[in-house]
Amino acid sequence: MSEDGIAGVDQPQPQLHSLGNGRYVLQHLLGQGGMASVHLAHDNVLGRPVAIKTLHTELGRESSFRERFRREAQAVARLQHTNIVTVYDSGEEVTPDGGTVPYIVMEYVEGLSLRDVLNQAIAEHGAMPTEQALKITAAVLAALDVSHDQGLVHRDIKPGNVMVNTKGVVKVMDFGIARAMQSGVTSMTQTGMVVGTPQYLSPEQALGKSVDARSDLYSVGCMLFELLTGQLPFDGDSPFSIAYKHVQEEPPAPSSLNRAVTPAVDALVARALRKDPAHRFPTAEAMREEVERVAAGEKAGGTPLMATPLVIGEGPRAAHSSGLKNFAPVPGDINTPTPQVQQPYQPPQAGPYGPQTPPPAFPPQPQFQTPPPAFAPQPYQTPPPAFSQPVPPPMPVPVQGGGFAPVKESSGNGCSTALVVVGVIIGVIVLFIIIIAIVVTKSDSSSSSLPSLTTHVAQLLPDRAQR
Repeated sequence: MSEDGIAGVDQPQPQLHSLGNGRYVLQHLLGQGGMASVHLAHDNVLGRPVAIKTLHTELGRESSFRERFRREAQAVARLQHTNIVTVYDSGEEVTPDGGTVPYIVMEYVEGLSLRDVLNQAIAEHGAMPTEQALKITAAVLAALDVSHDQGLVHRDIKPGNVMVNTKGVVKVMDFGIARAMQSGVTSMTQTGMVVGTPQYLSPEQALGKSVDARSDLYSVGCMLFELLTGQLPFDGDSPFSIAYKHVQEEPPAPSSLNRAVTPAVDALVARALRKDPAHRFPTAEAMREEVERVAAGEKAGGTPLMATPLVIGEGPRAAHSSGLKNFAPVPGDINTPTPQVQQPYQPPQAGPYGPQTPPPAFPPQPQFQTPPPAFAPQPYQTPPPAFSQPVPPPMPVPVQGGGFAPVKESSGNGCSTALVVVGVIIGVIVLFIIIIAIVVTKSDSSSSSLPSLTTHVAQLLPDRAQR
């Protein structure tokens, strides 16, 4: 039913036939891991099938662990959501040899784990179709949003802890190592061991630092990467080497392994896998909204999300069991990379023969040029003077031997201006004389003086003209 928690405890589980004073009758084993075993059981009181997780006896002998397990089981039991496996009951069973076996009674989900669904998709296509991967991821984030609101960090999100029932409903389970954020407990046990699955650990978990809701979002990013590519973002020969890669190395882009993945999905995964929690999505709700926006945007843009994944090559695979591991924390600080600004994505158009390589973020725009004006602009010229007369162009002068001498440009602009000024002065003088003559004519009663004055004016005019 699931892949379980912390490896390293290999004590044989005592043979039990019932729990809760005979209320829950164990029928058969559904799954087993290093931390616990999960059985299908029948609830005699309510007459329904249930799933019961029983912890190993060695862990149950520590009183501090039992108290913490009891508090967290009570907190998880308050989580009521469609995408969360409901916890019905919890308790402790005393074995015949005097040991204590803590157990949790959960909703029985009839279906497949996400690990099995992914394996089927890998066998058929090499990876899961993008639309299906985004839909499952959004459901997981909806479940985490509820748990984070209640102050619980899951700390072990992976395909083995997600179920898909026969109706396609996604169920997140296995809050067995969940931690209450307000309790002040770190991600390390009292023995100084890191809790989590190495392939899905956040860098702060690998370093043994305190975790919050953003640690779960990093694990969701690892899970989404695996759904899209069929491969893990980081893997190695040992838990230590995997944890080191989570802290120090940058993951590849999903599109480098699956060409059907679009740049928008690449940007989504890259932000979820930031080393620094401050550079990730702030909440599960914010990441879920982005997942839904990317899915809706690519549908509107015509991107074939259900197209067969084009897996380029085989990448890192799990070299050991994918169950939870105990391993020493990695020393050192998180090397936070410089955040990169993601460019807006322009969705490509689907071709008739399958998905094509997406175009660059900013397609080149056609260059537009301003058309030339209908009438070419003429250079500005100073208008001629108001009283100037047009000067005819100089005529060519015939020379000996035939032909004409070249005509030189006239440079008499200054003389023309002087003539205009002189003409204006003469006009003013004539006008003044006429006015005087009129005045004198009116004042003089003798008519004999008028001819003499006129004669005098006529004499003056030729003299001025000659000048």
